[in-house]
Amino acid sequence: MSYKSCKYIQGGIAFRHDAVSLCNKLCGTKRYEKFNIPYKENFYDKFIEVREEAIENCKKGILPHDGCLSCPYVEEKDWDEDTRFREIEITHWVHCNCSCCYCAMLPETKGKMTRFRTNSPFVVLLPVIKRMLKEDRIHPNAFFSVTGGELTMLKEFPSIMKLLLNQKNTSYGFCLQTNGMKYESLLSKAIEKDRRTSIVISIDAGSRDLFKLIKKRDTYNDVLKNLKHYLKDAQNCGNADRIVAKYIIVPNVNDKKEEIDSWIKTCKKIGIKTLQPSIEFCSQVVNPGTFKEKQGELYEYMKEQIKSNGFDMITYDFLENIVKNRSFDITIKSRD
Repeated sequence: MSYKSCKYIQGGIAFRHDAVSLCNKLCGTKRYEKFNIPYKENFYDKFIEVREEAIENCKKGILPHDGCLSCPYVEEKDWDEDTRFREIEITHWVHCNCSCCYCAMLPETKGKMTRFRTNSPFVVLLPVIKRMLKEDRIHPNAFFSVTGGELTMLKEFPSIMKLLLNQKNTSYGFCLQTNGMKYESLLSKAIEKDRRTSIVISIDAGSRDLFKLIKKRDTYNDVLKNLKHYLKDAQNCGNADRIVAKYIIVPNVNDKKEEIDSWIKTCKKIGIKTLQPSIEFCSQVVNPGTFKEKQGELYEYMKEQIKSNGFDMITYDFLENIVKNRSFDITIKSRD
């Protein structure tokens, strides 16, 4: 049946630190109240009701919110009647062992290096995921994105990963975003199981001093050591290209060509095959500011250097549009 919808309405769920959300990507609709179910009694049942209502309304030609009209992810096509969850995000922001200068939670954490937010409303996820599996609500080819805070510090992470990796007749993919300060063997096991899985580590610097400035931790050498460890694990199963080193351009911090060049040189020395260029966008998308031309120029410079040095490269589609349009309003259609 053909109708307007998006893959997140059809099969998405995002577990955030304060609510479970239907709209789980940066897509212009932000986080409308109706899509965000607070972690209270029966929150999961309530979420299922909201989701099913949204899908039925889409079939009738009624999008869940006016903001969906300008969302780049909305498209009209024949949607699969199988509406099991295919896009599952865990963005907890509960525990972290550093304080990046671009962290989306800085206004709340006030720059604390380590936080164990005992008063956080973040739900205990393991029972919820067990229920989803028992009720056959997770598609066998589902993709999990785990980020926000530090995933290796989330108490439930080992139990959740072991549960998912041990499911039979499934091929789950994972995007595991870690700061790399702590090595976790379960990440490597996920790389072994599915080619879609990647381990993404934001180094954001080509030198120890700059790394300390950005992360507020003197762990640059530890991160490089763990990056090598993950790479060796991935090489053993033929998936070395799924270990990704990332560089986020932050205005007036690491926006220098020499730092980008040094980062690329370091990655090449280690043997990394895949790089990800990025710019600081989280706060800017929520509260659009002035796009700085230098950000766009350095982003394109970084892409050129990555290609010329023979690396594979992955980018965010919406970030490409931000740079092309020179605007953090990602609902604008690309000028191209």
